[in-house]
Amino acid sequence: MATPFIALIGLLGCAALAVSITELPQRVDLVMVIALMAIAGVAQRRPVTLFRSSSISVAFAATIACYVLYGPALALWVNLVSALVNSFTPKPKPSRKIVFNLGSFTLGAFAAGHVYAALAPIPPTDIPVALAAVLLSAVLYFVIGSALTALVIALTSGDRFAAVWRQNYSWMPLNYLATAVNGAALALAYQALGLFGLAVFLLPLGVALYSFRLYVVRSADAVGRIAALNEVNRTLQITNERLEEAHVSALATLLGQLTEASQPNLDALAAADPTIAVARELGLGEDEIAAVHLGSALHDIGKIGIPEEILAKTAPLTSEEWDQVRTHPVVGAELLSRVPSLQKVRPIVLSHHERYDGRGYPFGLVGDQIPLGARIVAVADAWEAMLATRPYRPALSPADAIRELRATAGTQLDPTIVEKFVRHIERSARALGVVPSPGQAMSVSTAD
Repeated sequence: MATPFIALIGLLGCAALAVSITELPQRVDLVMVIALMAIAGVAQRRPVTLFRSSSISVAFAATIACYVLYGPALALWVNLVSALVNSFTPKPKPSRKIVFNLGSFTLGAFAAGHVYAALAPIPPTDIPVALAAVLLSAVLYFVIGSALTALVIALTSGDRFAAVWRQNYSWMPLNYLATAVNGAALALAYQALGLFGLAVFLLPLGVALYSFRLYVVRSADAVGRIAALNEVNRTLQITNERLEEAHVSALATLLGQLTEASQPNLDALAAADPTIAVARELGLGEDEIAAVHLGSALHDIGKIGIPEEILAKTAPLTSEEWDQVRTHPVVGAELLSRVPSLQKVRPIVLSHHERYDGRGYPFGLVGDQIPLGARIVAVADAWEAMLATRPYRPALSPADAIRELRATAGTQLDPTIVEKFVRHIERSARALGVVPSPGQAMSVSTAD
């Protein structure tokens, strides 16, 4: 279907050229005609390439200038120059495409030139009338050229005509109108000043085109550099993610191996670790008690993702720094999710900073909504933190730490667990004269 259509367009174009021979004007400025042909050829040979593989050519301006000055017949031959140049620019085209382009270029110029001739005198005597006629003729040239090309693409590819036209030509009407105005201005400049007017018109136009071409080239270079930088950043991001994944996987594997190699002897640790004793008093099973013991040791593992300067900071943390610190339960739980043997420990790590009154993080759980193991570890963590020296405060004595635990019972900590924990601490202190540190071996008491 496309081949007969291409042949028809080629034959119609040849017919239009044949008709134009009989209509050629008798008197013309041969130098001006040669100049217009040269402009058409050079402009078609050196279009300004835009983005997305599109380009702008001002060759049509020479055709317009020719039919404004000398009528449509001679304009077809000026237009033929741009069609011939298009046949091998930017590279040689197949014969059927050459036939189609010669035909479509010629038919568009034939129709546009005759519309102009019907609306305005040749050469022009009334500038507003000439400009209006030029604009109308340019619209017709664009419609014929774009419609014929979109139709042959649709016939060749099987795509819808409207979709082909929108994709390839919907952005071009303004370019054709601007080119038409330039063509009319070129003709008027020549009519007023002769070849000097042509030179005066072409010199700034050439500078403008060169500047625009330079801008496009520089812009394309900048776009290319930005694309290259984006690709480097994407590669670095992928590499970083893979390194982080490898680091987390290695750490998770190590945790799993350590867990399997050192299953706790709960009976041996019960006297030294109040969390085990409290968990037993609350009726937890052996697996749950073991999870509490491991949760006490691993609850802050998520802090590996927090910068050391924040963890060691002596001044009050900023709101942004607090936001980072508050991510460590989620980070720790995510890390443990990769270790099948630690799945019962994961809820403890995730919730050990929840508060009994619902003002904790990360989820603001209240009371019994907080896993029991996490509530036990929260008490043990508070006890251990108060006995330790921090960058921002000295260690508390065991007696002061006990008072502080009881003061936060019912708000920060579960009151039942606090009392059971304190009773175990006090019994251990009376029996041994030492204070057990949760999750660790015995440490010497500093009780008064």
